[in-house]
Amino acid sequence: MDFAKSSELILNVLDSHGKLSQKQIANRSKIPKRTVRYNLRQLIEKGLVRESLVWDDLRQKQFERGAGFCLIQC
Repeated sequence: MDFAKSSELILNVLDSHGKLSQKQIANRSKIPKRTVRYNLRQLIEKGLVRESLVWDDLRQKQFERGAGFCLIQC
């Protein structure tokens, strides 16, 4: 499966840092927020990323690696 470089970078950031918000992913990866949002949606559909609510602030979401297959050496 071919993935955009930005998707691979997002997965690497999530592997390194665990659960992060969309804003945190954008800051750590230096990818624009809009691109992060698009790629997260694609990765969620493929099962590579999971989305969960932040219980302290239900307006926010956190993202972490899903149980999907690994793109890069795991």
